[in-house]
Amino acid sequence: MAIDIHWLEEKVLMRKLDNTEAQLLTDLVDVSEYKAGDTIVEQGKPGGVLYVLYSGVADITCHSHGHDVRVATADETSLFGEMSFLTGEDSSASVVAQKDCVVYSLTRAAYSEMMQKNQDLVFALFTHILVHTATVIRHMNEEHLALQQYIMGRRV
Repeated sequence: MAIDIHWLEEKVLMRKLDNTEAQLLTDLVDVSEYKAGDTIVEQGKPGGVLYVLYSGVADITCHSHGHDVRVATADETSLFGEMSFLTGEDSSASVVAQKDCVVYSLTRAAYSEMMQKNQDLVFALFTHILVHTATVIRHMNEEHLALQQYIMGRRV
C-alpha cells in the first residue's frame, strides 16, 4: 500500500507538495496495517519512530502500578510516538488498535535523511508535531485544573 500524498498535504502538512517532496515521502514513510487488538507500539520498547494514524482508531495506554490506564484515543491524523521520536528514549505508552488501522511511520534515521534533502518538508512536519504536542499539553492542563478544582471542592 502506498502513502496517500493528497491526504498528507491536506490533513498533516497543510500545504501542497511538489513532485520531489512527494517522492521523498514515498521513499521514507512506511505504511503498516494493523487489525483490531494488534499492538502498534509497546511501552518500554525502543522508540524513535513517529506514527501518523491514516485510518482507524487506537487506544493509547500507560502501564502503572500493575494496571493499564487509557490516557488517550488516537483517530485519523493523530500522532503518536512523538516523545520517543524526539528524545530517543523508550516508548512511554502502548498503542493498541481498537479498530483496523493503517499507520504511516517515519524513523529518526529517515527524518535525518529528509533533513539533508528538504528542509521545508522537515519544517512542515516538525510544525505539525509541535501543534499536536501543544494541543496535548493544553488538554492535560485543562484536566489537571479540573482535578485540582474537584479535590478542593470547587467542581466545574
